[in-house]
Amino acid sequence: MTQTPDIPSAYGPGDEPRAHVPLWAVFDPDWYRGRYRDAVIGMVGNMPDDRGLYEFWLRDGARYAHSPNRYFDEIWYRRAHFDVENGIRMGVFDSGFQHYCETGHRGRSCHWLFSEGGYFSLNPDLTPSLVRELGFANGYDHYLAIGQVERRASSAFFVPDLLRAGIFQNRLPFDPATGEFSRLLTSTDLGALRTSWYFDPVWYLDQYPEVSAQIASGEYASPLHHYLSNETPTAYSPTPYFDETFYLARYEDVGRQVAARALRNGYEHFVRFGVFEGRRATKEIAFPPFSCDGDMPDWKAICDNPYTAFVKRDGEANEADIPELPSLRALASLQALRGESLLPLLARTPLDFRYVGQPALSVIINAPETFLDLIQTLASLHDVNCGAMQVILLSGHARDETANVARYAYGLEVISSEQGNLQGGWRRAGAAIAAPQVLLIDPGTTLFAGALNTAIARLAQPGVIAVAPQILGLDLRVVEAGVSVARDGSCTAHGAGEDAFAPIVNFVRTCDGVGGGALLCRTSVLRAIPAIDDGLGALRIAAHSWAGLCLTLRQIMRSGRIVYDPNFLIRVPEREIAGEALVAQEALILRRHFAEVLRGNQPHRPGSAIMLHKPVRWGQRILLVKRAISSAQPTQRERLQSLCRAFVALGLQSTVFALDEQRPHTETISATLPDEIEHLQGGIECLGQLIEQRPRGFDQIWIMGGHTLNAVFQLFNDKAALLPEEGVVLDLRSLDAVQARFDARKVQAVRDRIDEADFDQVLADEVANAWFCQDIVVADVAQEQVLGKVGVTGVTILGDDLPLHDSPDFDNRHGLLFAAQPATAPGYSATFLKWFVRNVMTRLNGRLAEPVRLVLACETTQSHDLSMITHHQNVAPLRDGQADFAALAAQCRLLITPDQVEGHVAFDRLAAGACGLPAVTGGEAALQGAASAPFDPTAFAEAIITLYQDRETWQRLSDEARQQARAMTTVYRDTLASLLRQSLVKEEMRD
Repeated sequence: MTQTPDIPSAYGPGDEPRAHVPLWAVFDPDWYRGRYRDAVIGMVGNMPDDRGLYEFWLRDGARYAHSPNRYFDEIWYRRAHFDVENGIRMGVFDSGFQHYCETGHRGRSCHWLFSEGGYFSLNPDLTPSLVRELGFANGYDHYLAIGQVERRASSAFFVPDLLRAGIFQNRLPFDPATGEFSRLLTSTDLGALRTSWYFDPVWYLDQYPEVSAQIASGEYASPLHHYLSNETPTAYSPTPYFDETFYLARYEDVGRQVAARALRNGYEHFVRFGVFEGRRATKEIAFPPFSCDGDMPDWKAICDNPYTAFVKRDGEANEADIPELPSLRALASLQALRGESLLPLLARTPLDFRYVGQPALSVIINAPETFLDLIQTLASLHDVNCGAMQVILLSGHARDETANVARYAYGLEVISSEQGNLQGGWRRAGAAIAAPQVLLIDPGTTLFAGALNTAIARLAQPGVIAVAPQILGLDLRVVEAGVSVARDGSCTAHGAGEDAFAPIVNFVRTCDGVGGGALLCRTSVLRAIPAIDDGLGALRIAAHSWAGLCLTLRQIMRSGRIVYDPNFLIRVPEREIAGEALVAQEALILRRHFAEVLRGNQPHRPGSAIMLHKPVRWGQRILLVKRAISSAQPTQRERLQSLCRAFVALGLQSTVFALDEQRPHTETISATLPDEIEHLQGGIECLGQLIEQRPRGFDQIWIMGGHTLNAVFQLFNDKAALLPEEGVVLDLRSLDAVQARFDARKVQAVRDRIDEADFDQVLADEVANAWFCQDIVVADVAQEQVLGKVGVTGVTILGDDLPLHDSPDFDNRHGLLFAAQPATAPGYSATFLKWFVRNVMTRLNGRLAEPVRLVLACETTQSHDLSMITHHQNVAPLRDGQADFAALAAQCRLLITPDQVEGHVAFDRLAAGACGLPAVTGGEAALQGAASAPFDPTAFAEAIITLYQDRETWQRLSDEARQQARAMTTVYRDTLASLLRQSLVKEEMRD
């Protein structure tokens, strides 16, 4: 399809054929004849033919607010854009259609059910320039031709899937080749169907009976058409769950916008903003704020939020949808019924565990108490399908169907074992194990999808001799997340009663073992178990037998670790509770047999299952405290991830605490951290509880930011006896005062003078408590100098971790890159980006040998500012910038960055340099791996054009950028290891 002319025009019967005509520009004589019959006859005296009717519309009809077709609404266009209406009255335009063709089609909407701006913001893979390159006049043209068939969205009042469901439910004709939008506009049988959860057509007609008469007269096509097009929009409410009068009276700011015609009515504000801000829909209906990943909602948030959920329930309270949870006994009965339902199937098609050669995994199933437990475990093992598997069954001489298990599963190896003697059974089965790794499992235990593969991968790590699972009960609550054994022999199931994957159980760590369910271990270690003496052989509590096995494994291989992995997820039946006397008796046995192994553990069991003790022999313990990191702070997130990776590589037991008083339990950054990182979140009170639960439980504290230190300073003073005496590090690589100064600037060649005294005072307040810390780290010499002016000296230059990436050469790179994530929030990055797109990008047109696009590297498409920036020519769709920054940096030829201020680190430029990507940056300062350009649009464009085409200079700057990243990474890793190793040596000296 060829590119359309810049100015579309109407197309009607008798016109010369064109390559492409937007559907909204095609005159429809049949529709026009039916819609304006009386008006045409009244003015002409008869009904012309198709060509005559088209000429009448061009000459007279358009001036009298006649629409050329059902896809362009002349009256709505004039009402929605009052400047157009004024222009028509002044004689500037003959009609709204003329205005739309000449200028309006580039960004305005011409139909009450389609939003031009919404189409691009809700479909981030499209931009205005892209649809023009595809041969369409604008987004509406693309939507009518392609988008509606693809079920794309543009307006909260039209959900294609909802209308399609109504069509099917009412058994109405359906053509998959016709989009729901056209189906709605061309049909008379869909007016009463829902097109959105934001409008109720049936209720609307009942509430406003006069609307039915207006629809019958042909003035409006449907209830929704009336609501979105009537002349008094504040006089109507769209659903019983929104009160227009109440909303305008309660929220005066909205009323002012409606009065200024910035909004059509209060409901427009509610749908676009109020739903997500937590504003009341009526006096009685209120919802909490609904957070979005950005400053505007995506289509999922528009369709699925507390308000739409309330409407879908017809206004019923949410609690009505919550079923009563079944008891554990009921769940156990259901589990047994599931086992019984498997028997007929397995009798006809038995499970097959036969293998050829060496199996990848051996499984030892403990002697079952019931046959149904055994069947469910066998079925679960068969479903995981992780390669050739040897299954060994310890037979306890059961009298039920267990003796005939071969009828239901082929290839089982049965070894006689004394009922209840787990240690003896495992040792006896050890000689028969054929695989290098073995899974010990209780009958009745079932594995979740992917759990066993996760455990096998974890076992392959150096030093790991066994992997413990996250054990859930039948109610899917945690039964055990690793077992802790105190020096007195008492065993504690960590995390019992918590939700699955709760923060306190959702990280990989070293543990003492398990108390049942399953354990994956190395065959060589299991075979080395010595003969069981009378003491361990007398253990009757299964949890103690399992714990005894784990402690024995650790006794055999003292350097080995048993690792708990929450993704090794299993479910077990309800466990029996042993008597206190027997528990105490067997704890004494464990204490006597494993005194040396337990020497570094706590003397007694913790006060609750959520209290976790991390012995220092498993690695130095570090607490990192930070504030919640917003989506507009990618540098802080990258630095946190680098620190956590380094902590894991150095063998530290790491806890990250996100200090967030306003939005507890909302930060999602934990998913991007290594599995070994414990990530907690809460306010000062929660942090205080953590310190109290783990007295002297941390050997070092890393604090990210001066304001973070100020927030916890009083708490750390009060809890000083529970914290390390030394080893407190303050990370000042990000200074809020410097960032504020950076964001306050304007894009101009001559900078405004800044009150240095005010800046110094703000910075001094930020770092007022820096003296509390033994070490202070900064990013570079410039930050060291800035801090020196306010009395902070003796800092360590840490820099950043910038691992190098392989990337294509000059000829295989194309386009420009801008790190746009910081621009999702107000500040200098956003200001610079707008200046660059408006003033510099246009000067590149026709100056380069190839078309050049600007890619906006960003993690969210829910940014109004970035979405609007993509409307400029040669800016790529937001979806193109969703890839990893390193991958984007490896594809593009140049990076565009703002200029720097003293103390502010251009992390995106450094990270791009690790991929060999040179930058063009504003300002006069000479920077490694970058070409500087003055803040003159022409000069800035010339700098880009020169470097984009100069292979030799580009290669030199690329090499410089790589060398800078390599040197900084070396300094970072050596310095960080030195800081942490120094504290580790001190800890060892104290021991």
